[in-house]
Amino acid sequence: MDRPSSGMKNRVLEGFCLFKLQLADLLNYNASIRLATIWNYPSAFRDSLRSGNADVGLSMVEKMVERGDITSDDVSTLTDALRKCELNGVATEVEKIFGENSSQADLIQPETNRQSEDEKEAMRQCEEHGNALSTLLQATEELGRKMEVPTPTGSGMNTLTKHRRERKEVEQELLLLKSSSLESIDTTEAFIHENQPYLSALQHSETRNRIRQLRKSLDRSLELSRKQLDDLTDQLLKLRTESPPQVEAVEPINLNCVTIKATDSKDKQLSIIDQLKEASDKGSPIRMLRLVTTFKTIHENGNITLSSGVLLPFLSTLAAFVIWTEKGRVLTEAEFSGLLKYGCKSSRIEEFTFQYCDLPSLTGTSSREVLKELQERGAKVKWCDTGHCLSTSAGSWEMGTIDWVREACGAGVVMYKHWRKETLHLQIKMLEFATEKEIPIRLVNLNRCYSSITSDGSNIILQSGQSLPAMSSVKIINITTEDGRLIPEDEFARLLDYANQSQAIKDLRFQECELPPTVSASTISSEIKSKNFKVSWLTTGHRLNLHDRTWQIDDMDAIRESCRLGVVIYQQCSSHMQTLQMHLLTVASQNNIPIAFISLRMSYRAVDATTGSIILESGVMLPRLSSLSELGINASGSELTEEDVNGLMDYSRQCSKLNFFWCFPPWSVSTHARPHSKRQVHWDPEDKDVFTLDSASSRWVNEETRMALTEREYQDMLIRFRLKWK
Repeated sequence: MDRPSSGMKNRVLEGFCLFKLQLADLLNYNASIRLATIWNYPSAFRDSLRSGNADVGLSMVEKMVERGDITSDDVSTLTDALRKCELNGVATEVEKIFGENSSQADLIQPETNRQSEDEKEAMRQCEEHGNALSTLLQATEELGRKMEVPTPTGSGMNTLTKHRRERKEVEQELLLLKSSSLESIDTTEAFIHENQPYLSALQHSETRNRIRQLRKSLDRSLELSRKQLDDLTDQLLKLRTESPPQVEAVEPINLNCVTIKATDSKDKQLSIIDQLKEASDKGSPIRMLRLVTTFKTIHENGNITLSSGVLLPFLSTLAAFVIWTEKGRVLTEAEFSGLLKYGCKSSRIEEFTFQYCDLPSLTGTSSREVLKELQERGAKVKWCDTGHCLSTSAGSWEMGTIDWVREACGAGVVMYKHWRKETLHLQIKMLEFATEKEIPIRLVNLNRCYSSITSDGSNIILQSGQSLPAMSSVKIINITTEDGRLIPEDEFARLLDYANQSQAIKDLRFQECELPPTVSASTISSEIKSKNFKVSWLTTGHRLNLHDRTWQIDDMDAIRESCRLGVVIYQQCSSHMQTLQMHLLTVASQNNIPIAFISLRMSYRAVDATTGSIILESGVMLPRLSSLSELGINASGSELTEEDVNGLMDYSRQCSKLNFFWCFPPWSVSTHARPHSKRQVHWDPEDKDVFTLDSASSRWVNEETRMALTEREYQDMLIRFRLKWK
């Protein structure tokens, strides 16, 4: 082995190595989990910490070094995070040991008048053995990662052959590593044994402290090396006896249009990204990349982290970048600019398209650079929700070409309550332009932004105060109100007149509102009857027969659509509306139509002990439904009894999820009420954490920390809950 350099840089790094070892001892499970959470470390890494299969402190330190959260000359990022986690004592101790080890250059500076040649030689040998074992640890950890052979993607014999070849290579590496590693371990143990008396009798405190810390490092490395080698051997034996994992067939991507969805598995996303990166590296053109509600973080430098935690690499041959966000997401100028920067990393970028989001103008000084890049590339930025395009010279929005407006209107227009007034203004402007040019408008969806309608039925007033005039070319109008709002018959009649002013109207839809149970003859004009467009009450799955003015359920497609959207049952809605909803759900269940979810919004009273049906506050009964996937109990301010939980557990046996929102169930659930093995039970008390019911212990477990809720913590939460809802 080469003798370590005695330069100041090496001594600082040695001090940092000692600091890392002491830091690993200092970071317990709780501190590591909190830090990993606040820094948004990948979920796979957080899961490995919780599993207990690795040294938590050491794993956390390695990850912090890898991500640059601690360096040899700065740990302020770590100490700031610890204080945010209310771990002030740990933060202070970190600063102390970092300060001590930062001065190691002075402590180990050779002083010929204080250290004998034997002492220096002992220290040198300790450091050499420490370096050797550090290299050994890195090798075993790298081999350990290879032993965790991922599920192959692709299809056919090539994948199977590749998997077998990987196993063979790992086996050969392990044999070579064990041979050299065991020799290194034996040599180190012999050195410690032979020098034990001398190392214990050193006289100078600086040297003794240095040797003691190095010995601690050696002992720890020896233990970890032996354990990791044993674990690797066990894994290899297991791999030899196991059959290759199931191969998930992933079709080769079509570079003309590549889509990454949030609903795709992480493995599928990684497979698509690998193929994209390979195409980009080879210079193959990628005509279009479309992200469908997938990104979680947009960094200022243009990096994009998907919701799965996967980092999307830059693609140098990308021509068109399409973004579909979570519906209604409001992007900040920094996020919008970051997405544009990502695309501009490609020298071939031509076009950006955004949909289902609220975009700002780019008027800030930080956006000038990306506007300049867009100008240089001649790239267009199109906003489908408004039919507008970005002016790369001014950073503002301008009406697009008539073809672009026609394309935007063909996709449909959704207007959200929480969007900026400027965005709603652009949408209204586009709809007026489309009406003037007789451009067909497939859909106008007023998502919780509807306020009222004028007395003559000519304009809808939005909650922002803006007016949306009647449109002569719209085909479908969808009005989604808030929390079971009642629309009286006179207002309902004016909405029918509003829709009737369109020559193309096919369907007037209502969601999450209560409509009149009966409709008088004067409400429906002869002109409306002659057009015979649909009036759909999606919340109940019923449609209004314009001739006999009754609500009917005679269309299986309408039932499927209502059940796909899920059914919300509000406390304030009439028993008539709830009865219609029960009719819908019963017909769906009898015909095996999947019901996405049922949410009981303050409408739950109890579970009938005889029939097992749920009794609503109105007295209406919710029968058992064999095709229900998810049940949500939103009982704001209510404290549920064990009888409530037992009954709901029994009712939802066939469901995949049972969710409790803004209510308080018991601290633990009795044995007979434990959840079914295939069903997840969640509890969101609207505090700061979300919990899952553990089927083995019948206790609530924090979804983030994976720690069981203690009785003391439960009582503290209950006090806060009662204070909030009293």
